Amino acid sequence: MKKLFFTCVLACCSFALHAQEYYWTTYSFNVEASQVEAVEHLANEYFSKEGSKAEGVTVYLFENHFYDKENDWSHQFAFTGTLDAMGSQYSRGQNDSWELFLTKLGQYTKGHSAAAGNSLITIGEPGTHPIQNILWFDVEDAGKFASAWEKYHSKFNPKDRRMTLGQFRLGRSSMGETHYALMGFNDFKTAFNAGAYRKGNKAAEKAWSEFIEEVDGIVTILRSNTRIMLGKW
Repeated sequence: MKKLFFTCVLACCSFALHAQEYYWTTYSFNVEASQVEAVEHLANEYFSKEGSKAEGVTVYLFENHFYDKENDWSHQFAFTGTLDAMGSQYSRGQNDSWELFLTKLGQYTKGHSAAAGNSLITIGEPGTHPIQNILWFDVEDAGKFASAWEKYHSKFNPKDRRMTLGQFRLGRSSMGETHYALMGFNDFKTAFNAGAYRKGNKAAEKAWSEFIEEVDGIVTILRSNTRIMLGKW
């Protein structure tokens, strides 16, 4: 039963190009629907300015679209970059412009949570991929799981999507998540049935079954959510 559940939920995953790995921080918050446009405007006004972030850092604004009741933030800012770039981002010292942005933002938002981590294996074609499904895991044997993950997805991931396996470092919830899978898609049709590419592909189906067998018992799925990209700077 456990294996069947794991197979059904992970069937929404698909991962053959490797990308540079990155570190990330996220700040999740709630904002009323009537104020979302104001938040988007503030973010675009600030992050579009030269010097608003360290070189090599990318900032995203997401909407939380499908989620469970305990992961119920409405929007999220995500900062990504290399370790050096993120180190520079968080070593910028006093910044009046940033403080003013936060003050304005606070008029429309209420904080929910914050977290930090890094990617481990990223496979797929670079791009915006505005629809992102995320699975949260508790992994008992990280090395074995990552090896099996990369073995399957580096060979069978469709080229029009992007898949990242990463780990949580800071800001973990009480659920005890250790790792995550982030699946980037260009449209909801693909995101809704991400495993469809395996249908009729005997090699992919066989390899998928072997992957599930290999990781069975060392991974627990804790939650999932889907976020939509609203802005990128």
